[in-house]
Amino acid sequence: LGYLRRVSLDPTLFASILGAGGSIAGALAGTALGYKLSNSKAEVDVYIDNRVWAYYMPSNFAMYIPITVINEGSHSGTITDFKLILTSPTKQKWELFWQDFAEENSHKGEGWGPGRAASPILVHGKSGTQHYLRFASLGKTSDELSDVALQTGEYNLEIKAFDRNSKDFISKSYLFNVETEPQETLAARRQNKEDLGTWWFPIRSSLQK
Repeated sequence: LGYLRRVSLDPTLFASILGAGGSIAGALAGTALGYKLSNSKAEVDVYIDNRVWAYYMPSNFAMYIPITVINEGSHSGTITDFKLILTSPTKQKWELFWQDFAEENSHKGEGWGPGRAASPILVHGKSGTQHYLRFASLGKTSDELSDVALQTGEYNLEIKAFDRNSKDFISKSYLFNVETEPQETLAARRQNKEDLGTWWFPIRSSLQK
């Protein structure tokens, strides 16, 4: 019959083996985590905040848009441009182009005013920023009025954000309703080039329709 030989392992040697194994496992875990962080991408998203303002410049229709830009990724991200697409209840479409960062001056007893010119927005990793942006439609009629003539009904407002390669990588759609009173007020302001008064509209995501 065979027999088993009991071998005793020196406690110091056993501890050394355990320590070496733990160090290797820790090093591998740290390397994997570092690789994941160094290769994580920017995760930028854009939201329009609750309401928008519409008004008529002397020859153009314009909108003030409050937006929140967030980045849930570890790397910084950049938005180089924005564009709005406004669609009427009859499916007529207008493009509005980003003009500048707007300034809301009601605390000064004044209306809206233009801020610095449109320029890229850098969003650092794990952060967010809020901005007011002004957009304008460049289309005009033969009598130098904006070709945007609002009617009553439900409008779709789509915002597009563009990356460094001029590709739109974010697109969000919202809905708002133009009732009779704001329609009539804005129609009069479209004809009166000295009236720059605004009208605000609550918005909702098109997914909540």
